Amino acid sequence: MTKIFETPLYPYERSPDQDALTAVRRPVVIIGAGPIGLGLAIDLAQAEVPVVVLDDNDKVSFGSRAVCYAKRPLEILDRLGCGAPMVAKGVEWNLGKVFFDRRQIFDFNLLTEQGHKQPAFINL
Repeated sequence: MTKIFETPLYPYERSPDQDALTAVRRPVVIIGAGPIGLGLAIDLAQAEVPVVVLDDNDKVSFGSRAVCYAKRPLEILDRLGCGAPMVAKGVEWNLGKVFFDRRQIFDFNLLTEQGHKQPAFINL
């Protein structure tokens, strides 16, 4: 593999909190450092709410931890400053189709009204 595809490892390091004389408490513990967990951590940190994020993965994921982002998460990510760049890179879609074998049996539009800032979904 070339250097660009090497997945760096981040070995476990003890937090100073673990060696404190008294137990250190945070009002929020977030389990999982995927897009939603990290987005929530950033959102709470911007509101000055102390959090700790726990994840059992010791590397940056080689592939996606999320592929499809819905309208509401995109609105939240936009508030955090990364929604617009994600929409710009992603494939937008509002229309869905359901097939049985080769025959389309149903279709739907998830944004039937005009004026939404974000698409119904993007694939990234």
